[in-house]
Amino acid sequence: MKPKLRTLDIQPTPEGYLLRDPYGVSQEVLVLSPEAMYLASLMDGTRTLEEIQAEILKGSGSVVPREKLEELQNALEKAGFLETEEILGKIAEAERAFLSKPRPMALAQASYPGTQEGFEAFLNGMLAFAPEVEERPLQALLMPHLELRRVPEAYGAAYRAMQKTPAPERVLILGVAHRPIRGPAAALPLSIETPHGVLEADLEALQALDALVGFELFREPLAFKEEHSIEFPAIFVKAAWPSAEVLPLIVASEDEAALKELAEALRLLAKERPFFPLLAVDLSHVGGRFGHGPIGPELKKKAERTDRSYLDLLARRRFEEAFQFLSDRENDTYIDALGAAQAASRVIVGEGRVLAYQLSPELETLSAVGAGAVGWY
Repeated sequence: MKPKLRTLDIQPTPEGYLLRDPYGVSQEVLVLSPEAMYLASLMDGTRTLEEIQAEILKGSGSVVPREKLEELQNALEKAGFLETEEILGKIAEAERAFLSKPRPMALAQASYPGTQEGFEAFLNGMLAFAPEVEERPLQALLMPHLELRRVPEAYGAAYRAMQKTPAPERVLILGVAHRPIRGPAAALPLSIETPHGVLEADLEALQALDALVGFELFREPLAFKEEHSIEFPAIFVKAAWPSAEVLPLIVASEDEAALKELAEALRLLAKERPFFPLLAVDLSHVGGRFGHGPIGPELKKKAERTDRSYLDLLARRRFEEAFQFLSDRENDTYIDALGAAQAASRVIVGEGRVLAYQLSPELETLSAVGAGAVGWY
């Protein structure tokens, strides 16, 4: 047997590496030492336990007892973290159930009111804090996916600009993959429930996009189960443009070649099936929660300078410079917009304006996250 570790959510902690099922098929949690995590990483479906032993012996001169590898394999299998026939069957069953109906509002009540009346009042509250925006219709939009209540100004500005824009036929939502996926991007072939009713998906356009890329877009639908970078913009799209259809897409890669391939595919798709590009992205993630140490005045200033410079480059459609700007800094403030913005680089047109920006504090973790809105006219 050649054990193969599943695609998991793996987080470093002071106690070791915490492993969870990103799709919720297994509810188990394991914490592995760095040594055990290294051994688990070698269980990639290409080696037997004996071959893992031999590789470690050849590389380091160390002998790992067979019993230790068997114990780790058994623990991973029991947790549902290895690709066995049983767990693959459970995943397939969970995918069938998820794909059998529109994607539900996973975050309603926790993040926003789930009823139309309640959400309308919620939107009006956001608009009360939003800056004024231009009267011209948008050609593309960048908005946050941060928790809605934390940055009402940015969401309000984005929604106000959407209200001034006639409904497009279809909207491409480009979000960020917060759960691990195996390709550079993934698409959701499902309509989406919102407080204003079901936001229909354009399945033909999604299939056309799948045919244009060199990887499979639809193989991980469960990655969308609780994906807020799709759910949050979707509720605004349905409220502002009730007749629009949606193309939900999440981007995981920051690899320049993969992003250029996706950008070219989107450009080709737009020629045959025009869409409104809507990026749902956040900016700097800084402070204790993100490994920088507690946030203070200097780190705050650095995040704000980085965010504003990056947004300015995006607004001027200088996407290559924006990508290089973050790459040169090794994206040390962890702006998660990088991949999605680069993927959209060939379909965004018009003159850009930064509509709002805010660095939102998270004082309980001594951290902060940047959020902004950009409109292209």
